[in-house]
Amino acid sequence: MTRWSRRAVLRGAGVALSLPWLEALAPKKAHAAATTPKRLLVCAFPNGAPHDWWAEAPAFGTQVTGDAFKLPNVLTPFAPLKRKVTMLSRLGNYTWSRSGQTPSPSVEPSHARCMSAVTTCIDADEVARKANLPLDSAVRSTTSVDQLVAASLEGTTPLRSLQTGLGVKPGFFDYRSYAYNQVLSWRSPTEPLKRQVNPKAIFDALVGSGSAQTPAQLAQLQAREKSVLDAVRGETTRLKSKVSARDHQILDQYLDTVRRLELNAGRVMAMCRTPATPAQVPEPPGPQQGLSQGQDGYDHELHADVMNELIALAFECDRTRVVTHLLDDARSEFEYRNIPAADRLRVGLQYREGDSLHYHGSQHGSGELADTVENGRYRIVTPSNRGFAAINAWLCRKVAELALKLDAMPEGDGTVLDHTTLVFLSEMRTHDHDAFDLPVLVVGGSGTLKTDTHIAFQTVGADRQLRDFWFTLMRRTFNLNVTSFGEDVRGVANAELAEMLA
Repeated sequence: MTRWSRRAVLRGAGVALSLPWLEALAPKKAHAAATTPKRLLVCAFPNGAPHDWWAEAPAFGTQVTGDAFKLPNVLTPFAPLKRKVTMLSRLGNYTWSRSGQTPSPSVEPSHARCMSAVTTCIDADEVARKANLPLDSAVRSTTSVDQLVAASLEGTTPLRSLQTGLGVKPGFFDYRSYAYNQVLSWRSPTEPLKRQVNPKAIFDALVGSGSAQTPAQLAQLQAREKSVLDAVRGETTRLKSKVSARDHQILDQYLDTVRRLELNAGRVMAMCRTPATPAQVPEPPGPQQGLSQGQDGYDHELHADVMNELIALAFECDRTRVVTHLLDDARSEFEYRNIPAADRLRVGLQYREGDSLHYHGSQHGSGELADTVENGRYRIVTPSNRGFAAINAWLCRKVAELALKLDAMPEGDGTVLDHTTLVFLSEMRTHDHDAFDLPVLVVGGSGTLKTDTHIAFQTVGADRQLRDFWFTLMRRTFNLNVTSFGEDVRGVANAELAEMLA
């Protein structure tokens, strides 16, 4: 049988459409486990989680697995994937934050500094101070974990990495640069890679053009209203005649996805246009500005669905192996009126027509979690308000749906999800804005991590840090020869989280 390179494409009419992973693309004598790629997908949400998230957490310093591992109400959409899930509780991300000369889990301003640290584990303010830059305009950080992984994979895919997001109405920036509220990826200390909320732009980057196609050529193709699949029809027919029945099935599924995306991406963009910003990209013009649910036909559910499809496509056709997806901007002002009844009822919300479900407002609604211990957990002073819980339930469902898409794609000895490490987390704890006991969920892990397990570390002050989590992933899952990651003002060196290793 004819063999193609891993970056084989279908070509036609100026279009280059990357192929999914096929048996025919693997070296003749290679084992599937050795030829399938490893990927990193970071899905981050702002404002922390409701107290529901930790309802089934084990006692400090213990772990549960199998039947003893229960998913809380906000995470039940992950139930079909539970055997591939790991929850990590009592991880902090605050040893970079100084209070005098000691780390402090109370970070202010919290939204900007915590979000800027979620993939870097350093204090962007301190980097700016050292460079003698004003804190309200400095754009300084360090290379983020996703970009360290991307650098190790340089040249293996057409796109080095992809940054996506759903933030259509960002909040106040806490007197800091946009970069700390709207960025998860830092290519270097001075190169933030802003999330792209425009699905049409992402679609064009993935399948609307080949690596050598110019914007002018793409515009000419779009002007002819020619489908990407129409352009490569001849090559597709020839390829199908040369591959196995299993590859034929995978190829048909992939092409169906491309066609559906081609239609849906255009539909979302038609909805996302705003009168003040007639351009195709619905980027909010500034903080506390942008789209609301239903404004100019905008539908947040559809937006999220199309983004999920695009991320899945990016991995399926091996356009990139590193994606960061920011589910909303830090301190979001979006009103989640789109949340359907099933998500609301799952957390006990009795929704009334006209209720705003304002994200940042609900974070400041009722809900208080202490840092004192009661029965092996942090004591709940006042339960989280149901609006905040419903928003989190919706975000969890969308990420679960993305994970299920990846798990439905066969690849080598498993699925695309099996060869992906999906990290789902927030930059802060809950209503209190503190940077300890972060909500963290891992799905997949490429066989290097324990699964079907909930691991709880120790109480604040004796807890482990997010920097060690990223350090462990880089070394054990992606085989990076890193010796340190992030900062600890105490001078404590990184150490792997042995508890999470398979």
